[in-house]
Amino acid sequence: MIKHAIMMAMASTVTVMGALAPTASASIRQDEPYIVIEKTTGPTGTTLFVAGGGFIPNLAISIFHPGLSGPDSTKADENGFVPAITFRVREGTPAGRYNIQYRQAGRIAQVEFQGPEWIDSHPAGYQH
Repeated sequence: MIKHAIMMAMASTVTVMGALAPTASASIRQDEPYIVIEKTTGPTGTTLFVAGGGFIPNLAISIFHPGLSGPDSTKADENGFVPAITFRVREGTPAGRYNIQYRQAGRIAQVEFQGPEWIDSHPAGYQH
C-alpha cells in the first residue's frame, strides 16, 4: 500500500515515496468518478447492485448508503473500477429518496434510490 504520495496540483505526474511507482496500467486517472445502480426503486428487501469507475486506482473508497445494508468501504482496482457491490433495502426504512455515495480523496460519485415504494405503506387491497 502506498503510504506517502505527494501530488502536485498543476503537474500531470505523481511522485511516490516509500513504495514502488505505479505501473502505466495503475497510474492515477484524471476521470471524474461515477457509479451506476441496477434499479432506482424498490420495496423493503430489494437487492441492489452498484458498480463504478473513474476512481484513483488501488485506493480505498468510503460508501454512504442510508436505508440500505451493505459494506461501508471498498477499494478501486488497478484500473480505477469498482465491481458490483450488493446492497439491500433494510426493514423499517421509510419511503423516500436516498443518495448512495462513494467518496474517495475528496471526490464524490452518487446515485439516487427511491424506496421503499409507496405500496409498502398501504395494506394489501388498498385502493386509491
